[in-house]
Amino acid sequence: MKILKKMMQAGLTVIFFGLLATNTVFADNSEGWQFVQENGRTYYKKGDLKETYWRVIDGKYYYFDSLSGEMVVGWQYIPFPSKGSTIGPYPNGIRLEGFPKSEWYYFDKNGVLQEFVGWRTLEIKTKDSVGRKYGEKREDSEDKEEKRYYTNYYFNQNHSLETGWLYDQSNWYYLAKTEINGENYIGGERRAGWINDASAWYYLDPATGIMQTGWQYLGNKWYYLRSSGAMATG
Repeated sequence: MKILKKMMQAGLTVIFFGLLATNTVFADNSEGWQFVQENGRTYYKKGDLKETYWRVIDGKYYYFDSLSGEMVVGWQYIPFPSKGSTIGPYPNGIRLEGFPKSEWYYFDKNGVLQEFVGWRTLEIKTKDSVGRKYGEKREDSEDKEEKRYYTNYYFNQNHSLETGWLYDQSNWYYLAKTEINGENYIGGERRAGWINDASAWYYLDPATGIMQTGWQYLGNKWYYLRSSGAMATG
């Protein structure tokens, strides 16, 4: 992604002036493309044209809904910008062939992709925090921060979310993985306690999530966990 970024930054500088009013342009660039707010939603437009998919603006990644063109925020399950997508409008954009696989990404409240690598503590994925657009109202209003829940996630070098077993050069962890037809629609949360994977039981430290091995005294009972972490049976 860093190589792509260097290729696509040229000619895409945007100067932010701040949001002034409804249906108001609040950013511009030399190509004529502008950030525009309409009815509380944000678009990147040139006349009547709306940008969709990925766009690099002032060296930052944004994503605009593939149908509506609305700028997204928060958790998004979208295609990785390496195949089958245009980054920036022609002739300055880059179009690559093939069909991309969707991954989980996190965008801040201003729509900027957070280029996380490694562990991050973030709001847990729920119906209110997934697939949101800029300006969209939440069922749990913005002033009810105390009602939200946070957990630990791990991002790879492409800034997308890891799921399943993870070795971070020091310890093994398990990141929730739920697949539907091979797609990870939900998951990534660091698990703790007992988990069952491939018909074997594993125990992850309740505080750190680190996979345990050897003898463990849990719930008034001794268990032996092999070097692989799998509980010995029989």
